[in-house]
Amino acid sequence: MENLSLLALLRQQTAAKHRQVEQQAPISALMSADLDDDGYLDALFVLHDFVASAERSLQHHFGDQSSGTYYYMPRLREIIRDIHQLQGITPTYQPATVEPCFYRAIGIAYVIEGSTAGGKILAKRLARQLRRDRNSGLAYFNFHRRGTWSLFQRWLETVQLNASQRQRCISGAMDGFDTLLAQHSIYQQQSC
Repeated sequence: MENLSLLALLRQQTAAKHRQVEQQAPISALMSADLDDDGYLDALFVLHDFVASAERSLQHHFGDQSSGTYYYMPRLREIIRDIHQLQGITPTYQPATVEPCFYRAIGIAYVIEGSTAGGKILAKRLARQLRRDRNSGLAYFNFHRRGTWSLFQRWLETVQLNASQRQRCISGAMDGFDTLLAQHSIYQQQSC
């Protein structure tokens, strides 16, 4: 485990949770041939609550653009903009307190930045399927154009951590995926 890069370690240790998130509705519906605006809106609500739960902490730990390294670019407003474009109402969500552990915040950033990278594939697909663009409901999935995943990856290559710190990064990423899975459960309870 010590020989793996932090990025490789995060991928390896969270792969099962990542697959689990992708296989549950409404996120899985994003790849469905019969996806419509309502199904897309449901996925945006799940993403909204997930990003809202983490953004304050990520801005706290990685909000300094002048640092010359990785900085977190807020994206919750992009999701809200997309929800409004689809005539949805902004969910009321109380943001979580700031994650006190820097290393766990790295793991949470991994989950969010990774989802932004996945937006590159989804943006094209959703544009064709829903006949929308970044000005009509696909702002969040076009966030990949800002290059935050590449910035995050380059920064991770420079971070030197001991085994305990790396484990806290993994724990943060696992918690990030668990938060997404919890949002799926809430969604399924509300849609019954």
